[in-house]
Formats: sequence, C-alpha cells, structure tokens
Amino acid sequence: MATNFFEQQDSARRKTLQLGVYFALAVLILVALVYGLLVGFSMYDAHAPVPWWQPELLLLAALGVGLVVGGASAFKVTQLASGGQAVALMLGGVEVPGTTTDARQKRLLNVVEEMALAAGVPVPPVYILDEPGINAFAAGYAPGDAVVAVSQGCLNYLTRDELQGVVAHEFSHILNGDMRLNIRLIGLIFGIMALSIIGRSLMFASRGRSSGRRDSQGGMMLLGLGVFVLGLVGAFFGRLIMAAVSRQREYLADASAVQFTRNPDGIGGALKKIGGLTEGSRIENPQAAEAGHLFFANAFAGKGLAGLLATHPPLVERIRQLDPQFDGQFPEVQPVGVDREELEGPRPRPGRVPPFAAAPTLPGLPQVPLSVLELADETASRVGHLDPELINFAQGLHDDMPDVLRLAAREPFSARALVYALLMDPRADLRERQLSGLRTGAEPQDFAETLRLVAPAQHLADTHRLPLLDLALPALRQMSSRQHQAFRAQVEVLISADKRLSLFEYTLRCVLHRHLDAQFLPQRQTRPVHSSAQKLTHSVATVLALLAWEGQPEPDLAARAFDTGMHGFIGGDHPPRLPLREECSLAGFDAALQVLNQSIPAIKRQIVVACAACIVADQRVTVRESELLRAICDTLDCPLPPLVADAQGAMNEMSSRGL
Repeated sequence: MATNFFEQQDSARRKTLQLGVYFALAVLILVALVYGLLVGFSMYDAHAPVPWWQPELLLLAALGVGLVVGGASAFKVTQLASGGQAVALMLGGVEVPGTTTDARQKRLLNVVEEMALAAGVPVPPVYILDEPGINAFAAGYAPGDAVVAVSQGCLNYLTRDELQGVVAHEFSHILNGDMRLNIRLIGLIFGIMALSIIGRSLMFASRGRSSGRRDSQGGMMLLGLGVFVLGLVGAFFGRLIMAAVSRQREYLADASAVQFTRNPDGIGGALKKIGGLTEGSRIENPQAAEAGHLFFANAFAGKGLAGLLATHPPLVERIRQLDPQFDGQFPEVQPVGVDREELEGPRPRPGRVPPFAAAPTLPGLPQVPLSVLELADETASRVGHLDPELINFAQGLHDDMPDVLRLAAREPFSARALVYALLMDPRADLRERQLSGLRTGAEPQDFAETLRLVAPAQHLADTHRLPLLDLALPALRQMSSRQHQAFRAQVEVLISADKRLSLFEYTLRCVLHRHLDAQFLPQRQTRPVHSSAQKLTHSVATVLALLAWEGQPEPDLAARAFDTGMHGFIGGDHPPRLPLREECSLAGFDAALQVLNQSIPAIKRQIVVACAACIVADQRVTVRESELLRAICDTLDCPLPPLVADAQGAMNEMSSRGL
C-alpha cells in the first residue's frame, strides 16, 4: 500500500515540530535584525557615540517582535478557528448549494460526494473560487470540518476524470493530516509578515507629522522603512517555510490520487492543462500570499516565484512522476462540455461488492482466508485509504438511494426533516408518540416535510442510512445558530421517546454532535497526550465490553470477543475481564472514547485493531456493528471506509425492524 494513514499522521506531527523550529529561527533572526535597526536609529538620533551592545535594547526588540509576531499569529489562528469554512471565505470562496442546477457544479458535487462516501468521512462543503486558473485546495482541522474548494477554471477546463484526480489529491491532504498543519502555517506566516504592516503604518504616520520637526520626521520615516524592509525579509522566511513544509507532501498527494483512482491520466491530465493554460494555476486573490501552500498547484505561477521559494515542485517534474514519457509539450486547452456520462460518472457494475461468505470482507481486498487478528489488522490498514473498488461501491450507494431522499439531503430545510424521519421508530405506536412530540416542538413546515419523508426513510436499507446522513451534513451546516439549537433539542426528544438509546441512535447523535457542534459550538482542538498503551487499558476495555455485548448476546461468546479484542490491543494476558452487561453503558463508552481520542496515532491504530478484532471474532459483521465501528473511528479522527456487512445479518436486522 503506497500510503499508511497512521504513518502519515505521525509524519504530519513531526512536520508540525519542524514548523515550530523554523518559526523560532525566523523570529530569532528578525529579533537580531530589529535590534540592529534600533541601534542604527539611535545612532541617527544621537549626538554622541552609541555602543553596539545594549542589552536593554535587545530585550525591547525581543519583546516587540514577540508581541507583534505572536499576537498576529494568534489573531489569525483564532480567526480561522472554525476550520475549513473560514479559510474558504478568506480566499473568496462561494459555497455550491446542493440544489444547484449548473451542470458543472453538479458534476463537482457528485465527484466530492462519491469520494467522501468511499473514504467514510462526512461530505465536505464545496466552494467555488472565482479564478480563471486551474487550482483547488482542501482546508480544515480534521476530516469532519474539512471543505473542498476548486477554481472556476477547474470546472471550465477539466473532464470528469481530471476533476476526480484533483479531488482525490485534495482528499489525500484531508486523510493524511496535512490540513491542520496547513492552517497553523497560515497563522505563523501571517505573524512573520506582520512587521511589514507595522513598517507601512510608521511610514504613513511620519508623513502627517509637523514640518517643523524634519529631523524627527525623517528618522521616523527611516525607521518605518527599515521595519517595512524587515517585514519583507519576514515574508521571505515565510515563503521559505512554506516551501520546506509543503513540497514533498505534494508529491505524496499526487501518488495517493493515482492510488485512489488507478488513473494517472486523471491528475496527470489536469497538471498538463495547467501548463497549457494561459492563466495556469495562478490565484489572483491577495489573501493567497498567506495560503499558497494549501493549493493543488503553485498559486503564484507567472509571478517570478520559483526555485527556493516555490511552494510546489516544478510542474514538469510532477507530471513526469506520473507519466515518465512526458515530452514537456503542453496541450492546447479548451473549455469542456458536460454530457450525462460526464455528469454522473461511470456506472458501477452489477454485483460490484460481494456479500460476506464464511468471513467478512472489505472492498478491494483479496478474498483469502485470514485469521481474526490478521483481518483486524487489514481493517486498520484501510483507515484513511481509498481505492477504485471503494469509489465504485460509493457510486452504487449514491445511486441506490431514492431520489426523494437524496434531494432532501441536499436542501437545508429538508435535511432537518430527513434526520427526523431517519429517527422514526418502525413500531406504529412509538412512531405516533414521536410524531406527536415533533408536532409540538418543531416548526409546522418541518413537521409536514418529515411526514413526507417518513415512508421512504423507513424502507431505506440499513446500509444506506449513515451514508445518507453524510450527504446531508453540508446542508445541515447551513442552519443558523438558533435553528441548530432547536434541531439539536428535537433530535434528543425523538431519541428519548422510547426511554432507551439504540446503537443507530447513538451513532447518528455522535455524528451530528461531532460534526455540527464543531461549527456551531467551536471547541478547542485536542492534542495527543497519551503515548502509553498500558495506561489506556481500562478505557479500551470499556469500549470493547460494549462492542462484545452488542455483537454477542451469549456470555461465553461475548467474553471470547472481548478477549480477542484485548489481545489485539496489548497481546498476551490482560488484567481486565468482561464486565456484566448491565455494567456497560453508552455514557461510559462515550467518555472512554474521548480519552482514547487524545492518543498518539500509533496507539490509535492499536485501538482500531482491537475494536475490529472484537467485532469479527465471530467471523461476521452486522450493519449495527459496522456503524458502531464507524462511530468509534470517527471519534478517533480515523476515517474508516465502508465495511460490507453480512448480507444475512442485514436481512435479519431489517426484519427485526419490521421492514
């Protein structure tokens, strides 16, 4: 496998440390230069010799640079605290509505939705940049708050395969942990470049001073000019840091895009069109100076920034990594049309994903017998991984959803009603109780729309329910804060109608809270603090206990599943034993997951292996088990592609729901 999610997460953490070192060095150099400038200014304004070594002045320079650079960086990071959406808006992006009728925008939405469903992440909001060049970016702190933005040039000039290649490149950044690093880099670069703003202000201020004090006015002008020049030096260091951090990861993202799609002509064709287009990949928005490292290709192409300061590898080198036979001749680029096949993409073949036979299987994996722990390890290897079989599977999920539900998921008003409909119980008496509460607490139009969607939602296959929720998240994010508060309360009313929390209700609530609360109730980003697996044994045991009892109601089988999971986590003997069923609660399960989310990537991999081993201990995976594993991985920021559930188990579950 060309990339490994957990290794790339570790790599991103190391890059963050490297970024901190570069930033500290840049600040130290700026402190030295500002000190030299202040000494020179004091000589200019003094009538007696001034010594070069002035500790008090050095301290003043260090405090001044620290306050300016640190304050500006903190301001920018705070400004971007809401994640990808803030970055997209900063760069002039306009969100594509799910109800768009523009053929090129619909094609883009379909490509992004298919990629997200295949990766097992919520569908990100999609933005368009009013830029004629071919470029794109992904931004956010985690897969759950990511956005994807593409330029108008991408829509105008790229075929569906080429657009898919560009989107796959951006999903690589989403899955490999690059986005958090990139937003931090924006904040640090803004801080380093803030000196130029101070210098410009000093120069303007000196022009307004009284003409009777020309010596002082000239000194202020010189000081302002000096600080401005130092700001340009800071900009140089900022661009140097951008290049050092981002170039190699662009090669990795290109390779990942080919791995995801198995179509080097897709991303390769997009890169060749950049070379053949007059505007290339240039971004005119002035804010791009702070965010050039985010983009698919060099946002400053054509402005003389190359070599040492380039944020991306040379275009020809990137193409030759994908197409060694490339002769350096770029094609003539013309706008492309969008026919029906371009809009919808290739249709999945019937029987595209086999059901489980004796053992559970994953799309794209060789169908060979594996032990439980080997299969659990393979499952963990699928985290953050995409391949054409998964994309094919996602296209099938997308197409199999009833039009009435898929359209509702894309419309902000209907998306709320869709969630209410998914929560309706199949039992008539309980459903009437839920509808009665909804009639009282929801807006009349929400209630009427829910009634319209209840029947198709009740007949939706279990395997399609969470993917449909993923499709609805961009529309749900368009709620106002007041609407979100009312929506959140109404979801709780529907869930608590039967006085118990089912696994599907827990999973749905987990997804909604995790991915909507991040926008409406911003929370501090967690940092890894746990690096010892032994210290997390109790939390892992709490999670595995609930998994074991939900998958195996018989005590002996549940104990075996629990032991298999614990063995997958720490190996050998383990002190914890399976607690009684009544001692397991979703509240304890949820609290344990919050602790485990603060683990380093290597330990998160062990946790995923343990959970997968517990689930597959009986050689089958039900829909509910796969949903719960998805919720676990989602909480751990480990996007898990869809598992294919046991066909008979799915049928039995649908029968138990009265369908």
